[in-house]
Amino acid sequence: MLQAIDECFRIVQSPVYIVTRHGGYKRCLSRSAAINNLAHYMVTKVFYRLAIETNHPMYDTEGRPIIHSIGEHTHQYLLAHDRTARRIRLILAKKRKQKEWERKHEALVDQYAELMKSKPF
Repeated sequence: MLQAIDECFRIVQSPVYIVTRHGGYKRCLSRSAAINNLAHYMVTKVFYRLAIETNHPMYDTEGRPIIHSIGEHTHQYLLAHDRTARRIRLILAKKRKQKEWERKHEALVDQYAELMKSKPF
């Protein structure tokens, strides 16, 4: 699961985050926008597969549905989007802690190797 997040959420050399998932592609200037777009792509795909509506239909003044118009997101969709964004943030925080631990581990391994080289006997 952590590798899948790496594939769809990456930072390029310029200050732009690129989000790709389920055929969606978006470049974002901020980390939070990138996380929100990634959550949007993921939740939309799941709702599409389960045949759950993501938006309320729009109606004109006479009560007829407006074709080719998208209404506001459903409450169920918004809750799922919030849960997904929160889980993405938790996964990214876990990855940061793991990388920090690996850096500390490498430093200790190098320090241990230096101590063993200078062993007097």
